[in-house]
Amino acid sequence: MTDKISGLKEKLKANPSQIFHRYSLAQAYMDNEDLSSACEEFEKCLLVKPDWMMAALSLGKAYLDDGQKNRASEKLELALKLAREQNHDDPAAEATELLKECSFSE
Repeated sequence: MTDKISGLKEKLKANPSQIFHRYSLAQAYMDNEDLSSACEEFEKCLLVKPDWMMAALSLGKAYLDDGQKNRASEKLELALKLAREQNHDDPAAEATELLKECSFSE
């Protein structure tokens, strides 16, 4: 476990409802290639804030990197919907491209 992950876990222990620490922890797991833990933390972010477009996009990427195309597709569709609703063109384009990977990669 990295110092960054340990530090974020301590911050969450002190304040479990701090969603931004949880998102940062999920990102740290991604950086550490612990995709299962990353997905778990991103899912928790979306449970608390279902309209968090970046959490949905990051979760879709994590599932895709983990080879879970069906779950990736579901979260990327959500990210695309939220990006369009929130007028975020770049994340919408990224979600669209990642959805193609869900359809065409083995």
